[in-house]
Amino acid sequence: RVLQGGQLQRVGSDKPHVVDIRLIAATNRDLAEEVRTGRFRADLYHRLSVYPLRVPSLRERRDDIMLLAGAFAEENRWRVGVPSLRFSDSARQALVGYSWPGNIRELEHLMARAALKAKKRAASLKRQSVLSLELHDLDLLESPSERVAEESGALLSLQPLVKDFRSSVDNYKKAILEEALRRSEGNVSAAARSLNLDRANLTRLAERLGVDTVREK
Repeated sequence: RVLQGGQLQRVGSDKPHVVDIRLIAATNRDLAEEVRTGRFRADLYHRLSVYPLRVPSLRERRDDIMLLAGAFAEENRWRVGVPSLRFSDSARQALVGYSWPGNIRELEHLMARAALKAKKRAASLKRQSVLSLELHDLDLLESPSERVAEESGALLSLQPLVKDFRSSVDNYKKAILEEALRRSEGNVSAAARSLNLDRANLTRLAERLGVDTVREK
């Protein structure tokens, strides 16, 4: 009711209250797919999905990793009372190379743990104004070498698929064209409209893929 009409009603009251709000909702799920599988209400999805924005994950924004890590390190430095924190070269490489399955929240919590470890180490190092965050402070779930090996293995396993990619795409397009023509009973113009194509483009594509566009009489 709030989303649809901008009104809410308190429990036990019969008087509606008008509210003027903008609701921002975030999720890491594919809600369109969740709706299709029945795990999310379609009516709620369409009320929420007024202006959807896709925010790239941290692994897709590797240039931002050290900026965020530095900000979180500074925040935690003040919180735990550490004079100054800096990253060793190995720590930087590990942070940038990590896959971040927990996204920015994982980075935030990791930096909080690293600051606590640095504080513990600072107690035994008198007069040291700058503490270096080392690789062992980061407590990452995987090492950069493990991630590289995993990605390399994945690429090798995809090579046969990549080789046949174009033919697979063409077969898929051909099946779609044939189904559209079947549903339109061979009417090329109607099939083109159903696929949001113009007639000339559909005809050229059908000719390239070997799809017969001549309606039987």
